[in-house]
Amino acid sequence: MRSLRPRIHWNIARRFLLSQMLVVVLVCGVVAAALYWQAQAAARDRAGEITRTLTTSLVRDPYVVERLQSADPSEGLQDYAHGITENSSVSFITIMSPDGVRYTHENPGSIGLPYQGEIAGAQAGRIETLEERGTLGVSMRTIAPVTGPDGTVIGLVSTGVTINEISTIVREQVPLLGLIAATLLATTTASTILIFRYLSRATLGFSREDILQAEATRSLAAALRSQNHEHRNRMHTVLTLLELGHVDRARRFAEADIASGTSWEADLAAGDQLPAVAALLTGKKAEAGERGVEIGVGVGGSWRAVPLTDVELVSVVGNLVDNAMDAVCENPPGEPREVEVDLSETDAGWEVVVADSGPGIPPGAETRIFEWGYSSKPAGDAGRGVGLHLLREMIERRGGTVEAANDAGAVFTVRIPRPDRPGAPRPDAETPGARR
Repeated sequence: MRSLRPRIHWNIARRFLLSQMLVVVLVCGVVAAALYWQAQAAARDRAGEITRTLTTSLVRDPYVVERLQSADPSEGLQDYAHGITENSSVSFITIMSPDGVRYTHENPGSIGLPYQGEIAGAQAGRIETLEERGTLGVSMRTIAPVTGPDGTVIGLVSTGVTINEISTIVREQVPLLGLIAATLLATTTASTILIFRYLSRATLGFSREDILQAEATRSLAAALRSQNHEHRNRMHTVLTLLELGHVDRARRFAEADIASGTSWEADLAAGDQLPAVAALLTGKKAEAGERGVEIGVGVGGSWRAVPLTDVELVSVVGNLVDNAMDAVCENPPGEPREVEVDLSETDAGWEVVVADSGPGIPPGAETRIFEWGYSSKPAGDAGRGVGLHLLREMIERRGGTVEAANDAGAVFTVRIPRPDRPGAPRPDAETPGARR
């Protein structure tokens, strides 16, 4: 039994607003994260520059060179290093022996203990800036050798800024980063709302389902008008023949008219299979006759289980047939104006194929033809560039596909898969035009 819960259809403008706001929030979040990461990277680079400059200065400091050659280097150097640390932006200054035994440290209890970090490069005479973990935690540090008058390494100097201090610097920039992100969010939100208002006016607040239903109704109404016009002409002919006393000719005309009904009309209309599509195509044939277009229809298999409503099926077939007739009417006089419609059941599901003898799809537009607003028809025509886009979205929501290609003209193929499981529910009964 079908669910009687009503389906909620959001109009196109609301869907656009929701999707765009999600994108805006995501982008702003990514931008904020990128700015924060960039600020951290910049703070680390700045810390590396500071420690490298200070370390290079200390290894050349005459007082440091002198104290390293004394009997007790810690005496004097500890207070000297502590004073510089207090008046600079570094977290520590460690002066040590060539073997890495500390002469100075922020924690006096660590003096005389081995330095925690890589010293091989400095022992070899190189200046190195790297990120390492020490007694004060992870820090960005620079270590360099101190050389004596004879060029030998008499000590090592390491200065560093802890990651905690770097993070503090970055956190101080968070308000600015937040202001930038908030400004970006406000600007993009305002532009999205303006586009939302424009779409609301352009689509009159309709959802894509409303537009599909309106398109299906318009197509069916146009077909029925043509069919009614044709029917009136035939009835008028029969009536005139009777008034003129040509009873036999009137009978033969009526019999020929009845016999002209093709098998596909009976196949589609019989057993509540596709009566709406049958009515549509019958009307389209009448309309095609008025426009000098020949329509051929082929029907195969059973369409009772197809997972589309009558409105959706009429929208699919009507949209493709209308486009095909418009295309062939562009042919020069004398060239064939033919449209072929094939409705078939396959092992995988159902196929709707509409081919025409028109000029075909412009080269490279086989995919773009389904984009919103794309149309090869004259600009300014109402509703151009919408039908195929909505048709593809509707079919893809059902798990199907819509393809466009060129043969003798344009060929559109709609593939509708079978439901995932036997007895899967058809579209809700509350959907306008749903078949019961």
